[in-house]
Amino acid sequence: MDSNKITSGLVNLLFSKDNRKWILLLVIIGFILRILLANHLDFSADEMLHGPHSIGFIESGKLQIMDQDAVWFFLTNIMIKIFGVSIFGIRILQVLFDSLAIILVYLIGKEIFNEKIALIASIIYTFSPFQLMQMRSLMDLPMSFFVFFAIYFLVMFTKTNKRNFFILSWISLGIAIMIKQIALWFIPAFVIFLLYNNKKVLKRFDFKKIILAAVIIIIMVLPVLTFNYLLYKDKKLADLQFARFTKTGFEKYEAIANTIQPFSFDRLLFPQENNQKPGIYQSLYKFRFENFLVMIFSVLGLFFLFKDKNKFTLLLILSFLFPFIFLAGTSTLFNHFVFAIPYVALLASLSINKLTDKLKHTKTRKTILFIVLAAIIIISLIKINKEASGIFGKNELGKMISFKNEKIEKDSLVIVDSRIYRGRIVFMFSDRHYLETNYFSALLQSMNSLPGKSVPTTTYFIEAVTDDSGWGTVKDQPEFNQTTEDIASYFKNNSQQLTTIYDIENKEHFKVYKASLMLKESALLSADTTHEWFYYPVAYKPKGSSFDDYIIHNSLDSLLNKLSFLILYIDVFLSILLSFYVFFLLYKSS
Repeated sequence: MDSNKITSGLVNLLFSKDNRKWILLLVIIGFILRILLANHLDFSADEMLHGPHSIGFIESGKLQIMDQDAVWFFLTNIMIKIFGVSIFGIRILQVLFDSLAIILVYLIGKEIFNEKIALIASIIYTFSPFQLMQMRSLMDLPMSFFVFFAIYFLVMFTKTNKRNFFILSWISLGIAIMIKQIALWFIPAFVIFLLYNNKKVLKRFDFKKIILAAVIIIIMVLPVLTFNYLLYKDKKLADLQFARFTKTGFEKYEAIANTIQPFSFDRLLFPQENNQKPGIYQSLYKFRFENFLVMIFSVLGLFFLFKDKNKFTLLLILSFLFPFIFLAGTSTLFNHFVFAIPYVALLASLSINKLTDKLKHTKTRKTILFIVLAAIIIISLIKINKEASGIFGKNELGKMISFKNEKIEKDSLVIVDSRIYRGRIVFMFSDRHYLETNYFSALLQSMNSLPGKSVPTTTYFIEAVTDDSGWGTVKDQPEFNQTTEDIASYFKNNSQQLTTIYDIENKEHFKVYKASLMLKESALLSADTTHEWFYYPVAYKPKGSSFDDYIIHNSLDSLLNKLSFLILYIDVFLSILLSFYVFFLLYKSS
C-alpha cells in the first residue's frame, strides 16, 4: 500500500462516522494517562521484587527464574535496553499493553454485542481507576492483554469456524501463561465453552480440537517444563510453582512459604485468623477502587446478559469465575484482579446501552448517554487523582535515578541506607558500585586484607529520611534502625549534603551526601560482591552463579534445552507481533 492510499484512508476515516477514529483517539488519551501515572505512582513491594529481576535477564542464559515464567522478563529487559533502568524503562511494557487493551475491549465488544456497546466499553476502560492505578512493573496487565486476545480469537472462531482463529486463540493463551501462570485458570473456561458450543451446534463433543489446543499449550510452555526437568535432573530442585505442588525441593523456598498459600475453600468462604475477612469478600471489596457508577451499571449488565441469552454468556461468565475464585481462595493482591476490568466495562456498557435505548426520542437518548459517559469520566479522573495523590510529577525513585545519572560517577562508591527496601536499592543503583550500610563496617574492617593501595575514593551516602523506604518493618527492629542511624550521623558530620529527594506528596524521602574516603583500589569490586536480591545475584552476574543454573548431562537434554530456548524466542516474537496485529484487526473491522 503506497503513502497516498494510506493518507487518503486516514483522511476518509477522520471525516467519517467510523468508530475506529474514536478508538484510536481513546488509545492516545489512554496512553498519555498511563504514562503520567507510570511516572508518578510509588513503587509497590512486589514490583520491586520482580522488576529488578528483569535486569540482565536476556544475557543470563536462563529459560526462566524460580517464581515466574520468562516472557515478561525478556520483554521488560528489551524495554530496559532501549530506555535504561528507569521508571519509563521498567514500566513502559505495562503502559503499552494496557493502552492496546482498549482496542481489544472494542473488538470483543463489537463481536459479542455491537459497535455502540463496544465503543462505550472502550471509553469506560480507558478511564478505569482500577486499571490506571496498576501502571506498575508487574505481569498482570500484559497477561490480561493476551488472555483477552485469546478470548477475541475464540469468539471469532465460534462465529466463523475458521481454524486459524482457533490456533491463534490458544497461542495467545500460551503467551499469557508464559507471562504469568494465573492464565492457566482460563483453560477450563475455554474448554467447557468449546465443548458446550460443539454439542449445541454439531450435536456432539469434538475432542479433536481440545487435543490440538493441549498440544499448542504444551509447545508454548515447553521452556517451563524443560527448565524444571533439567533442574531436577541436575540438582533435585524445581521452580517455586512446581515445588509448592509436588513438594520437590520445597525446602529451598521455606523462607517464603507463607506468601504462597495453596487454594483453600476455607480461605475463600470463611474469616481467617487476625480478623482477616473471607477471600471472596476481600476480592469483591477490591472493586471499591473502580468508579462506583461503572460498578452499578456492571451489575445491571449481568441481568441483561442473561436476559438476552447471548451465545457468549457462558464464555464470559466462566472465564471470569475460574480465575476469580482461584485468586479469592489463594491470593487477593490488588494487581491480580486487573483481568476483571474488561468484563466490568463490557457489562456496564451493555446496561448503559439498554437503558438509554429505552428512551423514545433520539436527541434525548444521545444527551443522556453523553451525560452518563461524561459523569463516568469525571468521577474516574477525580478518583484517580485522589488515590494516586495527583497524576503529575515523578516519584522519589525516579528522581533519585535522574540525580544519579547526572551527578554520581560510575567509578564512585555509593553507600545506601539499608532501611531502603533492597529491591529499590537494586533498581536505583544496579549500574553503580553500591554497598548497603549493613555491610559498611565489614568493608572498613577488611581494608587491610584487600589488595591494592589506598586512594581517595569519591563516596556518596543515600539516607532514608523516612527511616523506612519500602520495608514496612524497620519500626520493629530498633537495634537495626539505631545502627543505621549511627552510620547516617557519621556521614552527616563528615560530608557535604548535595540534595534532598521528595516523594509524590512533597515530603522528604532521601538525602544525598558526598564525601571522600581513603579506600583500597579493590574496595569497589569488594562492594560488588554483595549485590544479591531475592535468590539471585543482581543482573545474574557472574553468569552461571544462580542457584537454579543447571548442567546438561547428555546430547538429548542439550537438544531439548536448545529447542526450548527456540520456543521461548518464538513466544517473545509472537507477543511482539500480536501487539502490532491488534492495529490490523482494528483497521479490518468496519
